[in-house]
Formats: sequence, C-alpha cells, structure tokens
Amino acid sequence: MSYYLGIDLGGTSIKAGVVDHQGRVVAKSSAATHGKDGPDAVLKDIAKLAATIVEQAKLKMDQIQAVGIGSPGPIDFENGRLASAPNLPAFRDVPIRDRIAAATGRPAFLENDANAAALAEYWIGAGQDPKIRHLVALTLGTGIGGGVVVDGKIVHGGFGNAGEAGHLIVMPNGRLCGCGQRGCIEAYASATHTAKRAAEAIEAGETSTLTDVTTKQNRALTAKDVFDAAKANDALALRIVDETALYLGITCVSLCRLLDPQIIVLAGGMVEAGDFLIDKVRQAFTSQNWQMAKPRVRIVPPQLGSDAGLIGAAAVAWNAQASSTTASQASP
Repeated sequence: MSYYLGIDLGGTSIKAGVVDHQGRVVAKSSAATHGKDGPDAVLKDIAKLAATIVEQAKLKMDQIQAVGIGSPGPIDFENGRLASAPNLPAFRDVPIRDRIAAATGRPAFLENDANAAALAEYWIGAGQDPKIRHLVALTLGTGIGGGVVVDGKIVHGGFGNAGEAGHLIVMPNGRLCGCGQRGCIEAYASATHTAKRAAEAIEAGETSTLTDVTTKQNRALTAKDVFDAAKANDALALRIVDETALYLGITCVSLCRLLDPQIIVLAGGMVEAGDFLIDKVRQAFTSQNWQMAKPRVRIVPPQLGSDAGLIGAAAVAWNAQASSTTASQASP
C-alpha cells in the first residue's frame, strides 16, 4: 500500500490528509492559517500538522511516498516557489516545496490549487474512468479558476499560467476584471459578478424580489440569492442566471475548440445550485457549439466533496511519483 500526504494551503485554513494510492482518505485534520505571522510561522504550522496527521494514520513519515501541496497564487513550478498569493500577502517568492521537503524528509511537489483540483477529479472523481485522458475543471466561486489535464498530465504552459480559463475574454472591451483585463469570463460568470450584475440591474430601476434582500435584510446580494430567486421564477434573476450560463457555455465551447477535452467539470461554490445551473450551461453550450459534428464532451458536476483540496494535493504527489516511475522504466 502506498500513501501520500496532501496539504491544501488556503488563506484561512490549512487542510492536510493522508491518502492511499486509490485516493481514499486515511486520516485528515486542519488548522488555521496564521498568514499575518509570515511564511516561517505558517510553514512551521504545516510541518506540525503533517506530523500529527501521519501519526493519526498510524504511519511513520518514511511510509509516505511523497507530499503534495496545493496553493493559491502564481507559482514558480520549476523551483517550487510561491511567487505571491492574494490572501497571503506576506508570501513573496517563498520556497514552499523545499521547506516542506526538509521538514518532512519526503519528496515534495508544489502545485496551483485549481490544477490540483482538476487532477483530483481526473484521479478518482469525474474522470477516473481509464478511458478519460483529457479533462478540464472550472472552479466557479469568488473568481473562476481552471485546471487542464492533457494525456493524464497537468498543463502548466511556458510561464506557468496555463489553465486560467477565468480570464478568457468573452466580451471585447467589456467589464473590468480584477486581473486588469476587460471582458474576462470571471467578470461576468463568477459568483461575485453574477450577484453584482443583479445588484446593478436593481440599482438601475428594474423590479425584483431580490430588492427585499438589499432593503429589508440590509445586506449585499449573493449568487445564492440570485439562484434562489431564479428558481422561484423571478424574471430579473432568471435573466441574470441565463446570462451567466450563456457565458459559461461559450467558455466551454472555446475550451473544446482549443483542447478537445473528454470531460469538463464544473466545480466550486456556485455549483451548489445543482442541475438548475449545469443544465442551463449544457443548453447554452449546445446552442453555441459548432454543427459539423455532434459534441461528445460531457459537462458534469464534481464528484469530490469537502476533501477535494487535500485529495487534489495528494494527487499531485501521486502523479509526480507515477510520472517519475514511468520515466525511469523508459530509460535505457
């Protein structure tokens, strides 16, 4: 039996788990991320949590094949360094991979968290069928993240920025995105901007039951508010949701033309809307897709739940070890 240690580093919490070679979580735990205390403190917390979780799994550290770390922010993959992270402002060019390897005594691998999530779905989630070799995952939340698996391997690109599907431009000179571009899909179809577009419509004088949220409840709209109202047949909310689904459907078409995936996984908090959203995305995809051939790609929800982050991190370690073994067997 082979075991991998997965560490999911987030802005508010660190999740860790021991995962076996079949993707089963043997033990898991979490701790708060004390980002304000700086990288050294956070890395010490990670090392402590790693040791604790291995002990809980009734294993010794030398029984762990490798450690995978899923992290937000731009990453220097070649050198295993976190360049920066919006929710961890003190992290600048931090050698996370090597620090964790030194602390655990095991090989360590650093990966973008969205890529790790895609790899997890490929490993034991929606893409676990051995016939699936090409998968794209879109994480629909505050922003829109993306991960691309081609022929079983994560695609990083020449500068480590591949898979940033949320920043495909769907509207030339459109809404300003947080990345500085205009017209990004994230600026239209993320949870944040789905709610923001509804709020703007109400401010412009359109009527909606959503007004009760902003007036009677005196709080800002959320994407969940918009989806709940749409399910109750509120006209404005339905229009906003249909527009969100259309933008996502167009994005899926573009991904198919460029990458030809077998599966597109829609994950993240916004997918809690269930088939109500996913069916609309599928319909939009069908309406916008080319007519030269019947599409064979499947647009599906994720199969992994709250453990997706730590399983994804463990998948990074599993994939790296599997690739290393394959390469050594192929060498003369």
